[in-house]
Amino acid sequence: MILRLADDLGTSSHEVSRGDVPKSIQCYMNDNNATEEEAREHVKWVIGEMWKTMNKERVSKDSPFCKDFIECAVDMGRMAQYMYHYGDGHGLTHNTIYRNMTTCLFHPFT
Repeated sequence: MILRLADDLGTSSHEVSRGDVPKSIQCYMNDNNATEEEAREHVKWVIGEMWKTMNKERVSKDSPFCKDFIECAVDMGRMAQYMYHYGDGHGLTHNTIYRNMTTCLFHPFT
């Protein structure tokens, strides 16, 4: 869910303008007669709530999910928020995300 919503925050305007189906932001706007900014704030709130739920699973002693699955889900959420923080970090070339990804993947930390 974090992956999907982070993607929507970063790409929905561009995707809808090229004729793609409505995303979570447009659906919230339509369902609640909200502005785009209000819809974006709501999606950010939902992402925050999902992080709380995932973090509870991470520390739960009786989670039905194995630790490896939980860690993969957490890493996907982290990656999505990193990738789409400045817009579409996957489908469109964006200098900031390109520079950040190159630094993260190919340059050692000092």
